[in-house]
Amino acid sequence: MASDARAKELVDLGNRLFTKRDPMLSLWQEVAEHFYVERSDFTSEFVMGEDFADHLMDSYPALLRRELGNSISAMLRPRERQWFRTTTLDDDRDTDVMNAAYLEYVVTKMKYLMYDTRTKFVRATKEADHDFVTFGQAVMSVEESVTRDHLFYRTFHLRDCAWLENHMGDVDHLHRKDKMTARKMIGRFGDANVHHTVKQAAKRDPGKEFNMRCIVMPADEYDMVAKGKEGMGRRKAKYVIVYIDADNCKVLKEYPMPDFPYIVPRWHTVSGLQYAYSPTTCIALPDARMMQQMTRIILEAGEKSVDPPVVAVEEAVREVNLAAGAITWADFSFDGKLREAVQPITIENNMTVAFSMRQDMREMLNKAWFIDKLQLPPVAGADQMTAREVGIRQQEFIRNLLPLFEPIEVEYNSRVLDKSFALLRNMGAFPSDEVPEDLLGAEVTWQFESPIQDNQKRLAVSQYQETLQLIGASMQMGVDAIPVNLDAALKDAIQGLAAPSDWFKDDDQIEEEEAAKAQQHEMASAMQQVQGMAQTAGMAAEASQQVGQAMLPPQVSGPGAQPALPPPKRTAA
Repeated sequence: MASDARAKELVDLGNRLFTKRDPMLSLWQEVAEHFYVERSDFTSEFVMGEDFADHLMDSYPALLRRELGNSISAMLRPRERQWFRTTTLDDDRDTDVMNAAYLEYVVTKMKYLMYDTRTKFVRATKEADHDFVTFGQAVMSVEESVTRDHLFYRTFHLRDCAWLENHMGDVDHLHRKDKMTARKMIGRFGDANVHHTVKQAAKRDPGKEFNMRCIVMPADEYDMVAKGKEGMGRRKAKYVIVYIDADNCKVLKEYPMPDFPYIVPRWHTVSGLQYAYSPTTCIALPDARMMQQMTRIILEAGEKSVDPPVVAVEEAVREVNLAAGAITWADFSFDGKLREAVQPITIENNMTVAFSMRQDMREMLNKAWFIDKLQLPPVAGADQMTAREVGIRQQEFIRNLLPLFEPIEVEYNSRVLDKSFALLRNMGAFPSDEVPEDLLGAEVTWQFESPIQDNQKRLAVSQYQETLQLIGASMQMGVDAIPVNLDAALKDAIQGLAAPSDWFKDDDQIEEEEAAKAQQHEMASAMQQVQGMAQTAGMAAEASQQVGQAMLPPQVSGPGAQPALPPPKRTAA
């Protein structure tokens, strides 16, 4: 009975949340009918094989949604390269060679495990991307597989989810509707845990569906106590997940969870409301309505121009049939000419004005969906731009994309990586004994390789090039002292090119090379000194020899000649 009372209390709480959220369904339904027809089942149900886009006259709004939704993964999560990297937000720690190598190892392994085909990561993020850009939010979960050997990602329909925020503005309480057949319920929760009506249905009608509720909430609100390890007593779980048979108000299963398994990225939030809006569809919805009406009018005008309506004299023509090979029966007793009895109605259509209006509407929709901001617009003479001009264009490109990419990186990609990394670490993918000592206990966060980050890093390259130009100009003017650490500037510029960590030398290697260079310099200086001393000694010996030769008596040439004596020294009187 206690279980049934708790189940009823949780179901009633969920019903209140869904009732409060239900007005959003009508807005989401209309948005989906114009931009995301595959998801337009918020207030209606799809019939298998039904053409759910038969109400559209123009597919351009839906094409814009498809373009922006696909651009999220193409620009922020490109599979062909590392779109994220780990960092401790400490440059000295990150640039250490051993730390940098381990951080790159974490990124490589995480990407390999996340993109495993069994995880359904690509499918789940693709669905969440389109929900995010269309409705301003998405609901996605990151879980361990049943076998605990890989991750499992899922995206859920917004129609089936309702949630609450905590005092920090984070979603930490979520109710999700689901349906499950009697056969699956017994297979998953066991025969002893299901209601007797489910047991009966499993025998008579195994395919009968029952309404389910999956609820994840803080354990403090549920008062869930989990068993700890042996010898540690009992400890309180942080979250708890509860599966309830909503039709019979029976708790089927409950167990603790160390972390909130759902990711609820929200784009444009309004204070006081836990549900978000999409700034694209809020602006584009009126234009999308007008686009459909305008396209209908243009199609009708074009049809009238090609197949104009006709006017006929009732006394002369019984019925006009203008189909190919058809017969129009006429009365030859008509006094006038038969050709005059049937005349087309000429309508003056200015299709140029209509097409101009439609083009203007498409440009407005492009701006609303950020399509005109996804890439740098072409500029004449771009190949002749200076580094400063290129930097200014890159800064403008960053400013234009920040409203789109910044919420996705913070609210979406970061949370996906946080929960994936936490689960993988709990599964033993990153043993603590492999972590470098300097990274033990360090808080690891994420940085993303996106067009914004790429252009920000490229700014360092442009700044380095401009600095070299200024230094070169200064040296030509006679300035010898350079007030810039070129080694640090070059390192930042190379990092701006996203160079791998094994390109950089560690501090020990740099010290060894500097010591070797200093030793070579000392040896070269010593050799120069020795050579100088030797040269000096040679010059001294030569000078001494010359002096000795100058002090010898002059030689007398000829036979029998005697050497001349030196003159007598004079003494003082």
